[in-house]
Amino acid sequence: MADAPTQGAAQANRNISIIALLTAIGTGIAASGVQILIFTLIKNRLVRIYQPKTYLVPERQRTAAPPRSPFGWVVSIFKYKDKEIINKCGLDAYFFLRYLQTQLIIFVPLACLLLPILLPLNYIGGRGTSKADPLNGDISDPDVPGGLDRLAWGNISPRQTHRYWAHLVLAIVVVCWVCYVFFAELRVYIRVRQDYLTSAEHRLRASATTVLVTAIPDKWLTIEALSGLYDVFPGGIRNIWINRNYDALLEKVQRREGIVSMLEAAETSLIRKCNKAHLEKVKKEEKAMERKTGHHDSKEERARRQKNADEAAAQIARGEGVTSGDINQVAHTVEDAIEDGNRRKSRGGEKQTAMGGLAAMGKQFGRGLGLVGKAGETVLEGTKNVGGTIVGGAKTAGRGFEGQIESTNGFVQIDRDPLSPDMRQESRSRSRNNSNSSQTHLEPVETQMNIPPRDVSFGQTPDTPRGFGEHRGVKGPELDNIPYRFGGGDGAAESDEMKNSWWKFWKGPSGGFASPLPHGFERDEYIQKKNFGQMVASGGQQVIAPVKTLFQNDEGPQHEYPPHIDPDYVEDEESALWTKYIKKKDRSTHRLPRFGIGILPYIFPWVNTKVDTIYWCREELARLNVEIEYDQDHSEDYPKMNSAFIQFNHQIAAHMAVQSVSHHIPKHMAPRMVEVSPTDVIWGNMSIKWWEAWLRTFFIFATVAGMCILWAIPVSATALLGNIPELIRQYHWLGFLRGAETALKAVAGILPAIVLALLMILPPIIFYTLATLQGNQTGKLRELSVQNYYFFFLFVQVFLVVSIASGTFATLAGIANVTSIPGLLAQNLPKASNYFFSYMIIQALSTSAGSLLQVGTLIMWLLMPKFFDNTARQKWKRNTSLSTVRWGTYFPTYTNFACIAIIYSTVAPLIMVFAIITFTVLWLANRYCMLYVYRHTEDTGGLLYPRAINQNFVGLYVMELCLIGLFFLVRDTENNTACFPQAIIMIVVMALTAIFQFLLNQSFGPLFEYVAITLEDEAVLRDEAFERAQAARLLESDHDDDDSDRDDGAARNSRGVPDTPISHDDDIELRKLRKSQSGKSGTNNGTFNPLRTGATWATRGARTLGAATFGDPDTVRARRRKRKDVEAQELMGEALFGGYNDEIEDLTPEERDALVRVAFQHEALRAKRPNVWVPRDGLGVSDEEVRRTEKVGMGNVWITNKGTALDAKGRVMYGRNPPDFEEVSLIML
Repeated sequence: MADAPTQGAAQANRNISIIALLTAIGTGIAASGVQILIFTLIKNRLVRIYQPKTYLVPERQRTAAPPRSPFGWVVSIFKYKDKEIINKCGLDAYFFLRYLQTQLIIFVPLACLLLPILLPLNYIGGRGTSKADPLNGDISDPDVPGGLDRLAWGNISPRQTHRYWAHLVLAIVVVCWVCYVFFAELRVYIRVRQDYLTSAEHRLRASATTVLVTAIPDKWLTIEALSGLYDVFPGGIRNIWINRNYDALLEKVQRREGIVSMLEAAETSLIRKCNKAHLEKVKKEEKAMERKTGHHDSKEERARRQKNADEAAAQIARGEGVTSGDINQVAHTVEDAIEDGNRRKSRGGEKQTAMGGLAAMGKQFGRGLGLVGKAGETVLEGTKNVGGTIVGGAKTAGRGFEGQIESTNGFVQIDRDPLSPDMRQESRSRSRNNSNSSQTHLEPVETQMNIPPRDVSFGQTPDTPRGFGEHRGVKGPELDNIPYRFGGGDGAAESDEMKNSWWKFWKGPSGGFASPLPHGFERDEYIQKKNFGQMVASGGQQVIAPVKTLFQNDEGPQHEYPPHIDPDYVEDEESALWTKYIKKKDRSTHRLPRFGIGILPYIFPWVNTKVDTIYWCREELARLNVEIEYDQDHSEDYPKMNSAFIQFNHQIAAHMAVQSVSHHIPKHMAPRMVEVSPTDVIWGNMSIKWWEAWLRTFFIFATVAGMCILWAIPVSATALLGNIPELIRQYHWLGFLRGAETALKAVAGILPAIVLALLMILPPIIFYTLATLQGNQTGKLRELSVQNYYFFFLFVQVFLVVSIASGTFATLAGIANVTSIPGLLAQNLPKASNYFFSYMIIQALSTSAGSLLQVGTLIMWLLMPKFFDNTARQKWKRNTSLSTVRWGTYFPTYTNFACIAIIYSTVAPLIMVFAIITFTVLWLANRYCMLYVYRHTEDTGGLLYPRAINQNFVGLYVMELCLIGLFFLVRDTENNTACFPQAIIMIVVMALTAIFQFLLNQSFGPLFEYVAITLEDEAVLRDEAFERAQAARLLESDHDDDDSDRDDGAARNSRGVPDTPISHDDDIELRKLRKSQSGKSGTNNGTFNPLRTGATWATRGARTLGAATFGDPDTVRARRRKRKDVEAQELMGEALFGGYNDEIEDLTPEERDALVRVAFQHEALRAKRPNVWVPRDGLGVSDEEVRRTEKVGMGNVWITNKGTALDAKGRVMYGRNPPDFEEVSLIML
């Protein structure tokens, strides 16, 4: 069997020597050492890549910068407590780090116990002791253990088979210890997760009290029905959102986003080309003048001229710019959203519809977070100088300015947000004084409703009548129709028809309760709908209808839209300013795809019409804006989905509703999910029926199983690419490649690695696509599905195929007989142990070093911007888009390592040494990345952790199967089975392991996800304590601010500004916000402390910021040059994220309710008019483009050049967030 042609690739390392293993490991250490050395040298300079979470994230997610010493970060990562990691990184990151730590808890004690016992037992007096050099694995007989194999299971002599009792006992110890650790870890997991879910901060979030209900029957798909069904739970219902199918509208929104990007790129290209042509013309004139006069500018003169040009560019960026088409849809702050909602409520009161005792709601809430004005309104602002701001600094001879542009990818510190901290406070004060508990909404009144709070004991409103089914003025079933005994009726004899229908066994006995009717549902209406449904079913339309939808193009409701462009407008190119600098052929153009096939222009460009990109995008964007806004105003025309979000007033009510049986028919109103975040919803899967989800799941499982088994075929085929000359000799159809052997050899050295890398990149992408097609309604469920798929894929491909057979079909043939699996594993796995020694350590070193160095991010940051980031928005996205973690594919990689180590813990105990090194290195590297590099935007609440623990049981089962086979294969000197009792005992242990896992999941399973009722009282006490602590903190902040307020008043009076007292109506929290916002402002040396470079940046900011911006004195020049990149990045983080209130506990209940009511609307309904953000230039081309866009689009295109400009060299710079950026997007609801 050892020499069989189907042996696994890992068996090639059989009998490997210690020297060979150390050589392989040494190569990995050297490669990793180089990466760590580079990381150590550049980590303090490239803060954007290696420490972005210290400044380039919202305040609540920031971490203190590590020391600047080479290895100071190793100490700093252990200063963070578990609670801090949870608050800043989330439960998934915390439990991932805990998972790596758990593996160390498993293997360190086992290594201390097993290695001193098993290594001597395996080595002393073994089969290969006298036949091989201790350091050399080369022996004549491959079946005789050599090298490291002499420390493994197979080296025990047939004369000493009694030693295997020690292996049995220690294997049982391994199983018991691993099971105990898993039991203890799941208890810890439950305690941590329950503590997190019941924390006062989490209970403020909408996800804590919101339930997603799917597969709702039509007759229950109304506000009245759902509120009447679910108001029985404690506290009652707060909000209900019935989802509608906005797929057609969403397609328009996505198309609009692409057109905005095209228009921004085309306008930016036009402006830069004009500026470049102007600079070239000026340069030629200067050279001509120099030749004519014979005078050449000195280096100082050129430096002074460059400095003046940079200052002029900064002045342009300071300006207010020109804006057109802003209808104030974007609520830049929470205060804007509240005020806008109140204004619309006061204007739209006549549109509200009352429904009994339910809260009257409007039809619109402002398209996202507020909609003011009509599509035709246009704001065309003049140019003005804001003044008093800092523009990133014109440094000596322009060098500093250029360096800042390069180090921050176009960002320069210009104006703070137009809404200054003081203005924010005033706005917040007005919003709090004017806000009400109810707001208007864009969602149709029959699909979104605000429910008044109900009595905690009975889930009813205080006005609920005592009568049955009479609350909210809704009719219930008649009391006369309710049967009083089993079987129904009054006891009279059954009809002859029923007596003669005894053979209709599927109907059951007559009588019983009729099908329940929801509140507000008329019985006659139900009968008509039921009869209609029966007619449809009889015609087979229920089967045909879903098939028809696959071939129909759903374009949504058809409307007559208002005009989007001025039909009388004619583009006058002759008077255009750009014609003075470039020709028409230099403008951007593209081809329109025929028949709607987007790829057609790239394949057959000559058959597609060429258009001017700017002209076409203007008209198309204006059209889409008008249509989208019109469709959003008429959202009631879209059909309902069969799902709804229900928000309860109490968290425990949401968890009770999820675990209750909602409907009397199986698979109706199920599954139900709790802890659903608004940003985590996959809207395209909201209307999937239960049977459709089952069919999809079946096909997805089949596809995943096929990938797990057959993916080895293309992977194996990559080896053929390394021997192209041989392929040419064997296959005549490759004869055209003869004569290029030298080039082919060069290609053969690189091509296999590239193809293999691509093949390894594809499975995660495919699995995420399959998980979405499966019908998962939330990103959390998708991550959990991908975790399962990817783990089994890795376990089969990385472990089984490599260990057992070199070919997939050989593997399948080997396990065709189930009873042969233990023998197959026993014969092959021990031979592959040496391969996994080097595999685990090399993978750990390369993975950890790569995580620290961030090679991909480094390339994306240093190279990609120079070629692909041309617009201000592209540069902004590059700066603010941090690396994230896809947990569905991140966990399985390390789970597979753990399974391999468990499997070989008894067979080849030396692997535990490598497992300890592996998980230690990975734990250190990932702890650094979680704290300083990765931004965690999606979180499952730690649900991946118990699933990873359960996947580790796969390692236990394979180990037990392998040991069973090995015990059966052991032969004594007379070739008799020597370990039959041990095999039987191991079979019993395996059965007990399965029982233990079953009982473990059965006992702990409900607590993995749901909150226990026993914790509710304690959670309420926590809420009260949290409110008292918040009030005390705010009062203390108010007390501490008295002196500073008096100082501020004196300063205002000294400037001739009267001191305005704060009225009693101002919330005390305003003073806290004033203090935090003033500390966060870019021109203040207050509390902002993103990075520590020697002394804190805050303490030296007042001394160096002015010099860094407008001058460069000799006394600070050297120090500033050393820190210029770091400080420029600090300013960028402060300008983009400083001064924003992203803490949900800082919001009032009214503000939270206003945001939540919009957050659970469909993303197509929340889409706002996007802004076309183009840079401003000194020639006036940008201003003219804005005005021309305003004329042709009649104000239907929002375009502005505020906050971005071209520098002296024609590069795009920006100093603020895009105009359509919203503060509320930073708040995790």
